Amino acid sequence: MAGGSLAPGRAGAPPNHRKRKAPVPAAAATEDEAESEAQALEREVEELEEGLADLDRRILEHLHGTAARLADAAVTRLAALRPPARLEFPTVPQTSMAEEDQEQLEKLKILKFKVEANIADLPKVCEKMNESVIRCEKLENLSVNIHPVFRRKLL
Repeated sequence: MAGGSLAPGRAGAPPNHRKRKAPVPAAAATEDEAESEAQALEREVEELEEGLADLDRRILEHLHGTAARLADAAVTRLAALRPPARLEFPTVPQTSMAEEDQEQLEKLKILKFKVEANIADLPKVCEKMNESVIRCEKLENLSVNIHPVFRRKLL
């Protein structure tokens, strides 16, 4: 029997689920048992080695997949952080670049001088504008006959 029947003295003990072999004569049984145990151990070792190889293969596949996903994620993140593309200008020899820089500096100095001169003349211009406005107001207040040609048509 596979599970064996419960003996009267073992009524409360849990059943043993291991298979029991039928008793074999003592001398032949020990040799057969040794061979069968060796074969069973060999089979068990082979099964464990196959399971280990399968597990190793699955771990390697997982690591390769994780490495690929990590590389893709890093590339995506770096692409997102990359500043916008700059326009590339054609390279010019350094001597002409220095000459162009000097020309730009001279133009900038001239512009700066003109702006400063205009700012310095601004109070004079404001005075002349005020004088012109006052003259116009005086002319409006005078009761002088202005020739119709010089009058502006109002809309």
